[in-house]
Amino acid sequence: MAVAVRPEVLDDIRRYGAFDISACFHCGNCTAVCPLSDQAGSFPRKLIRLGQIGDRRRLAASPEVWLCYYCGECSETCPRQAEPGEYMAALRRYAIASAEPTGLAGLMYKSTGAAVLATLLVGIVLGMFLLARPQETANLPHVQAWMFDLVPYETIHNLGIAVFALAALTIGMGFGTTLRRIWAGPDGKGPGKASAKDVWRALKWTLREIATMSRHREEAGSSGAKLPAWLRASVTHRLILFGFLGLLAATTLDFVFLTLLPLGLVTFWPARILGVAAGAAMMVGVVGASWRRLRKLERNVARSAFADWWVLFFLFVLGVTGFWLTGVVTVRPEKSVAYDLVLLVHAAMAMELVLLLAFTKMAHMLYRPLALLVHRLKTQPPTA
Repeated sequence: MAVAVRPEVLDDIRRYGAFDISACFHCGNCTAVCPLSDQAGSFPRKLIRLGQIGDRRRLAASPEVWLCYYCGECSETCPRQAEPGEYMAALRRYAIASAEPTGLAGLMYKSTGAAVLATLLVGIVLGMFLLARPQETANLPHVQAWMFDLVPYETIHNLGIAVFALAALTIGMGFGTTLRRIWAGPDGKGPGKASAKDVWRALKWTLREIATMSRHREEAGSSGAKLPAWLRASVTHRLILFGFLGLLAATTLDFVFLTLLPLGLVTFWPARILGVAAGAAMMVGVVGASWRRLRKLERNVARSAFADWWVLFFLFVLGVTGFWLTGVVTVRPEKSVAYDLVLLVHAAMAMELVLLLAFTKMAHMLYRPLALLVHRLKTQPPTA
């Protein structure tokens, strides 16, 4: 059957990463050395072929895009220096942009200037939204009075609500689009009929994989085994992931017990302890991941896109400001203007990190578990 080659698709993908798969002659080395490739997922070779012929639909529907952890083994052994590992990373950025309906994600990935501008604009809107409160409850009255002279309170409040609604809609649409694509798969058949027991087994496996990253084999023999534990890719990844989730849980607990419930509490210590532990874990992970990229310790961090540093910068600032706020509250409970300003920056950046989930590298928190679940449903033996 004739295949229509669309070179413009590969040209577009190139704008998301530094690779040269045009040099690939399909020797199969990358698939042979990949510890995650099997009969059900012969990547990256299969995805390289799809990229070369420009099959946009099958690329978008391939869960293998998200199954890769970019250990760098394929790039290390490629005789043509085609950088297949970087190609897989570019495909994930491309997949995020193609699933997001507004086009902002693609613009942020392709242009550092656009990413900085979008980050600043969203941050300013969120900061103004946090300050938009009645004058009698204002925490920075002089700043708020000046701000309301420029823009009415109602306008700021409504603009903030609109940003939240647009972000939630975008996240939902991006997840729905990715779910439809990956569920159908490149062949359009989907995983087939699965019982509730099959789905439960696949879900347990997926959660265990996200928690342990057992498919990440760097410690089994690659150069990562020689690094200190806190500098290994899977360790830094887990520290950041669980640190971030722990901080999210601590924030939720604080909101419930200090704001929603009429308990009269000033401090909810379980949330405080969880937040400190989670914040420390996240900071170790962020510092380790940043050090890996700065020193280019392995092939998979030899190149760093702005999107990589964007996430690390946000998490680092959130960690530093969070610990500063915790220290101030613990040592001196009375608030100051400096405390309010740091709290404003901390809260605005935390909200922005979540609101831009569908536009940034953070989207893999949604898409990778989904791809793992569908892949497991397709490959696990059915129950009797």
